[in-house]
Amino acid sequence: MKFIGIVLLILLLVPDVRAQQPVGGKPVTEAERQALRREDSTEAEAAVLPYINNFFTTTRIGPEDVITVDVFDQPNYSRSNIVVPPNGRINYPLIGQILVAGRTAEEIEKEIAGKLSEYIIEPKVAVQLVQVHSLKFLVVGDVVTPGIYEMTRRMSLTEALAKAGYITKFGDRKNVNILRLQSGGQTVPIKVNIKDVESGKARDLFLAPGDTIIVPGNKFKTIDKFMSLVSLAAWMRVIAQ
Repeated sequence: MKFIGIVLLILLLVPDVRAQQPVGGKPVTEAERQALRREDSTEAEAAVLPYINNFFTTTRIGPEDVITVDVFDQPNYSRSNIVVPPNGRINYPLIGQILVAGRTAEEIEKEIAGKLSEYIIEPKVAVQLVQVHSLKFLVVGDVVTPGIYEMTRRMSLTEALAKAGYITKFGDRKNVNILRLQSGGQTVPIKVNIKDVESGKARDLFLAPGDTIIVPGNKFKTIDKFMSLVSLAAWMRVIAQ
């Protein structure tokens, strides 16, 4: 996996302090409280969405990604559906090997254009990221199918959980956590109450590549384990007679 060159904005879930305070000396009504929550959510979304929307246009290419290189008016020097190999280097006509992993499409365009200028007059090069396979997220805990999944587009938390088969009956929907790696190397947990998201009381969060989603077990899982042990102990007493 490739988690380099990413500066992440962290959207933290914080208590709504303003909603708990009186306005003009009068108790805050439920309607006013909901309006304040919507205002806070809108402000938070306005701060983070531009980054998320722009991420896939500025992302760095990695192994398994598929790119297309178009050289304007030069079809013989254009190449489509190039799969980036594990070493991150592709072979290109006249140029030879080019390192593409860890670089943006714009950086690759400039290098190819510069090297092709030895053979073509003022080449115009466009590099497009056709398929993304190098950006991934991890889901662990009480979901149907834990594992590593590809992030081929902008994806919300509930969409990511759906990819993993969603939360099992033993998963704690109120205490789901997203572990997000920051540029400094530290990991920040973001707690999400999925029950509130499902009921519309809280907004669904967008994931960043490299996120780890953790779904802990609820009290019913503990009870189920206890009952399994009791059943096993009873069975062992039967067969021991």
